[in-house]
Amino acid sequence: MGVRNGRMVHLTVACAIIGKHLAHLDDYLGEKASIERLVRELAGQHGFASAEIAINAADHLPTGAVYLTVTGTSAEAGDDGEVGRGNRVNGLITPCRPMSLEAAAGKNPVTHVGKIYNVLARQISEALIRIPDIAAAQCVVVSRIGAPVTQPAVMHVKLATRDGAPADQLRPQAEEIVVDQLSRAPKIVDDFVAGTIAVF
Repeated sequence: MGVRNGRMVHLTVACAIIGKHLAHLDDYLGEKASIERLVRELAGQHGFASAEIAINAADHLPTGAVYLTVTGTSAEAGDDGEVGRGNRVNGLITPCRPMSLEAAAGKNPVTHVGKIYNVLARQISEALIRIPDIAAAQCVVVSRIGAPVTQPAVMHVKLATRDGAPADQLRPQAEEIVVDQLSRAPKIVDDFVAGTIAVF
């Protein structure tokens, strides 16, 4: 996952390490350090003055929870993408408009931010178009592994107004809606578990 901000880039890399090739946790940490050096070098080659890099950000060293696999893929854990990339939570496939590359159906409703943010972005857009001067709204949410669901890496909203209404005048009201909807993100998880949200 990459988020660019001027000449600064934030990169989150998930790279499974095959356990049989490691003798000790220090070997794992050495591999992570090598990956980070490579990523930092590549970021510099692409013109970024600085880079914030997280490798296997969900690792929790105190408990020994690290990203090890047997085969090197997530298929062994059942995450093999069988649901397909065409199932969108809004029921549309829109290659010329913003859309998630995550498939929401079949994903863990508690931990999969791709599933949660799909619905959150839709709810934010639906709430924004209730403002009379807003004709259309788009919302893009970018996650960061390891961060709470209420703290996305990026929250980007694009508005189309009616009758030439200045978007700047709508900004305070729009921001209030976004903050309110974001604070409700944990309830989306409850609604998934209760089966009250459809994902396609």
